[in-house]
Amino acid sequence: MHTRSPRTRARSPPPRPARALSRPRSQRGPPPPPARPREPRPPPRPAPRAVGVGAAVAGYGIYKYATTRVPSSGPYGPGTLPADAYDVVIVGAGPSGSTCGYYAAKAGAKVALLDKEVFPRDKYCGDAVCALAIHTLRDMGVMQELEAHGEAHYADSGGFVSPSGICYIGRSEKKLGEAAAAGVKRINLDKRIAWKARDTGCDLKERFEVTDAKFDKGAGMWTVTAADNKTVRARLLVCADGATSRLATKLGYCTEAPAGVCSRAFVKGGTHNTDFDGVCFYQRESLPGYSAIFKHPNDELNYCYYLIPTGKDGQCGDVKESDLPRLHNDAIKKDPFISRALGPNAEIERMKAAPLRLGGQGLRQNHDDHLIIVGDAAGHIDPLTGEGIHTAILGGKAAAEVLLSMRQTGDFSKRSTAQYNRKVDQLFAHDFFASKLMAQAIYRAPILMDAVASETQRQGDPMMAKWAEVMTNMRPKTFFLRPDIALNLGYAIVREAIEQYVFRKPDRYAEGGSVVATYNA
Repeated sequence: MHTRSPRTRARSPPPRPARALSRPRSQRGPPPPPARPREPRPPPRPAPRAVGVGAAVAGYGIYKYATTRVPSSGPYGPGTLPADAYDVVIVGAGPSGSTCGYYAAKAGAKVALLDKEVFPRDKYCGDAVCALAIHTLRDMGVMQELEAHGEAHYADSGGFVSPSGICYIGRSEKKLGEAAAAGVKRINLDKRIAWKARDTGCDLKERFEVTDAKFDKGAGMWTVTAADNKTVRARLLVCADGATSRLATKLGYCTEAPAGVCSRAFVKGGTHNTDFDGVCFYQRESLPGYSAIFKHPNDELNYCYYLIPTGKDGQCGDVKESDLPRLHNDAIKKDPFISRALGPNAEIERMKAAPLRLGGQGLRQNHDDHLIIVGDAAGHIDPLTGEGIHTAILGGKAAAEVLLSMRQTGDFSKRSTAQYNRKVDQLFAHDFFASKLMAQAIYRAPILMDAVASETQRQGDPMMAKWAEVMTNMRPKTFFLRPDIALNLGYAIVREAIEQYVFRKPDRYAEGGSVVATYNA
């Protein structure tokens, strides 16, 4: 028997309660009391980390202000200088010392400019004067004198040869709007600057070999003594006596001997095959050092070799300073590019050499109370290129500006001379760290130079102009980090690595090189 399941009956929703009728306004009670206003919330407490960061920033700002604030007055203002004393005594009348003397004397300072030699006197280096130095020399009127006497040759055609023999020589002056450098013999450059300083008002004292300098703190006065016991007194001492800087060493500011070295040999005009203005040759054995040929007036050449301190202490890459004569002389005969450029009949003088103090090496500080160290003595030589003429000239001018400022305030303390350190850091020294990194990179990975050379061949003169700007310090080394340049160089490194390690691209140095002067006109 089937039972029938009872049907589920849908339930209707419960009835809504009847809505109370609103009462007339007259029958309503008193209105409710107004709601109490909410109390404002307390501001959120700053996170402890934010407080710490803010305190650190504020503390750094206070420290920076306290340490960089230049005193506005001091005990040695105008009118306090003894009649027999100078505002500044500059030891060394090279480019840095003479430039400092020129600008100081031009502004009315009393300047003693000392040098142990008699001008004209020679100095051994690559003799390439970069554009930044040319600008200052023109402002001084020195460049005009060099041009008038036929003592300057402006470079246009130039380039470089990579460790694998990839070379490019192009023309940069049209792209840059000016010559990146000029070839000027140091015997001519140094005498023109020193004589210009003398004619501007410096008391140039030649054959003044400084043996000692003592500071009288009570009088705020230096006494500089020569080998013949002559003395000079001054408020400020500027050490500009070259890379070895016997004076800065004696005073305890320089603690190491120079670690770099360069050679020089002039080649008689008309006896060689060189038809370019300047080329650097990056031989693999001596990286990050290089050799170079720079043209001078009258078709004369400067053949030079630079060894750059890199790697282990006492080393310039894989070679030492003592290897310089061998490297210099071997390249003349065995380097296929250099031997072709010089030719079999080149009349080359005997090699001469000079030390290099690069990137501030061995210097505790470049300023102190009543003291400034400039030029090669301060290690103001680029740690990648070995170029130091433009840094010497710019640093000399900066030292003069600081002197003139201190002469007005009367304060010659370290806090005032520190202005000099900040000026040279802004002008060029900020680039030294990047130069050291690039020197290390070239030494450890020579393929980087091969890639740059290949990319320069691909792009032509526009890339050569960029390279010239960086290597002559018209632009900082970080210019290569610009995205439009860094990406191209990155692709170039990958291409070069594939060509060398996969397709076994030949080493042109090993094959005997090729004709160097292959211009992209």
